[in-house]
Amino acid sequence: ATLRAAVARRGDFAFGPVDLQIDWADRVAITGANGAGKSTLLAALLGRLELDGGSASLGSGVVVGEVDQARGLFLGGEPLADAFAAAVPEFTPEEVRTLLAKFGLKAVHVKRPAGTLSPGERTRAALALLQARGVNLLVLDEPTNHLDLPAIEQLEAALGSYTGTLLLVTHDRRMLDTVTVNRRIEVRDGRVHEL
Repeated sequence: ATLRAAVARRGDFAFGPVDLQIDWADRVAITGANGAGKSTLLAALLGRLELDGGSASLGSGVVVGEVDQARGLFLGGEPLADAFAAAVPEFTPEEVRTLLAKFGLKAVHVKRPAGTLSPGERTRAALALLQARGVNLLVLDEPTNHLDLPAIEQLEAALGSYTGTLLLVTHDRRMLDTVTVNRRIEVRDGRVHEL
């Protein structure tokens, strides 16, 4: 993902100009105060934000996965296993149950209506779905919100074995200390600073 002299305005908020390149297998921690422009940065990098100036590009083979995006799939009344299977129709029911079990979602969870899952359980299901889809650019925006400690530890372990590109936005100091990254970026007042 590349930004070249990227500029965006949202009301009184000005983002940029920003020059930034995220390479294959980069593991980037993105920090900054609320309202500094972290979400704007992600939207610009992923091509979801129309820029007022400059350019943004995303590699042709990039498969983006976001926990928030995937979590929203598990809010309905159908059983979790059925909702998950609908999102990955190439998986057999046995493969669906096996993958969900790897993320701590056992028989008691997969038969329940997806909308009755806790936020932490939905996050685990979302991570399982991203793994099933072969995501190679994982975007996590405050992923520890609504997770209990065992789920956070499970997420940290999963990120330890993830080999694709990672964009991690978090205020969670423990996660920043635990998850290995090769780059740290701080967003301040709509500008990007490599640390």
